[in-house]
Amino acid sequence: MRRDDFMERVSLELPVEGAHFAGLDFAGFVINRAMLVNCDFTGAKFAAASLKNIQFAQCSLAQADFSDATLDGCQLISTPLTEARFARATLKGTQFGRCDLKGADFSAANLDSCAFAEADLSGARFTDSVLTTTAIVESALARIELSRAMLRAVVITKGDLRDAVLDDLDADAVFAMEADISGRDLRALRLARANLMKSKLTGCNLSGVDLTQGICMEADLRQADLSGAKLAMALMIGADLTGANLEGADLTSANLSGAKLMGANLSRAILTNVIFEGADCSAARFERAQLDHAQFSYAKLDAASFISARFHRTVMHGATIKGALFTHAAGSTLPTDPARAVADLYEPRRVARRA
Repeated sequence: MRRDDFMERVSLELPVEGAHFAGLDFAGFVINRAMLVNCDFTGAKFAAASLKNIQFAQCSLAQADFSDATLDGCQLISTPLTEARFARATLKGTQFGRCDLKGADFSAANLDSCAFAEADLSGARFTDSVLTTTAIVESALARIELSRAMLRAVVITKGDLRDAVLDDLDADAVFAMEADISGRDLRALRLARANLMKSKLTGCNLSGVDLTQGICMEADLRQADLSGAKLAMALMIGADLTGANLEGADLTSANLSGAKLMGANLSRAILTNVIFEGADCSAARFERAQLDHAQFSYAKLDAASFISARFHRTVMHGATIKGALFTHAAGSTLPTDPARAVADLYEPRRVARRA
């Protein structure tokens, strides 16, 4: 099919199926409301084109050039896009479903309200790009490059980011549920308000990282380095921080209920108003920590070290402290309240937990 015939058919809003346009030049074209099925656009040029409400279904767009193009409300379904170029492109409301995007170039692109579902983004480049309210769901992310990218309200589920390039990534309010980032040095990242629920961050270097108001519920942070990290108001319920280094970290008003902190180092940490209810802090170090109004109700503090710690109305209700050290500790603690302990025996949630 000739290019002119293609444009005429599109203008009449008729579907185009099985046509061959490999290598053709559509640069600067305005194409709206097209249904393209099983067409070959390998190496086609769409540079600076305006594409709106176009559906590419099982088409080939490998090595196609969308540089500086605008894609608005487009759908690309089961479409090969290996090494396609989207540099400096603007994508709004565009969806990639089960697309092969290996080696695709999104450098300096602007993606707003886009979605990648079960896509292969291995080796894709998003250097200097801006992603806003974009979802990357159950996609392959091996060696993906996000250096200097800006992510705002981006959702990444079940993504393996262990070998991703994340240099100077700026992430705010990112949702990375069940992601695997274990063993990475993340010190250069900004992760305020990030949601890392159930993510694997084992052995990560997060020293000094800003995770203010972050959500790390049930996250795996074993042996992670969080020294000096900003974790104020962080939600870390059920997180595994076994052997983690939180020395000097600021956890003001954080919630670590039910967390595992066995052998963790919280020396010199700011733990004002932190909730440790039901947490296992066995053999944890709280030396010289600030524990004003912290709550250790029903926490395990056996063999923990509170040497030179500072308390002020710190709640120790129902906590176990066998072998704990309090040498040179100062301030006041609130011991087990007998009346409350009796009442707790009749609370269904606590009875279930003790069963």
